[in-house]
Amino acid sequence: MLERPFSSSYADGVLTLGGSIDEYAVAALRSAIREHSEEHRRPLAVDLTDVDFLPSVAVGVLATGLKDSEAAGTDFTLVAAPRSIAHRVLFITGMPYRESLEPAEPA
Repeated sequence: MLERPFSSSYADGVLTLGGSIDEYAVAALRSAIREHSEEHRRPLAVDLTDVDFLPSVAVGVLATGLKDSEAAGTDFTLVAAPRSIAHRVLFITGMPYRESLEPAEPA
């Protein structure tokens, strides 16, 4: 299986990632999070549904984003579709995530 290169796009408060977030892409990931959250002053959702490879170094960048946003009092939401690579990684690591960008149904 060929690795797809890392990609990112941003629209309406959602940073959508795709491909392989390898050690070479981590700097781009970190930069994109900082830029689109305005250094954690603005809420940001990170959609990981289309990610093919999510190693521990990338998980560390996401964990730092969660911590820094919490400290700044802003929302930082990780999104991963069921059965995706990111879903498995986030579940195993115990990081908070949502399975959809759609708002939760009221109870």
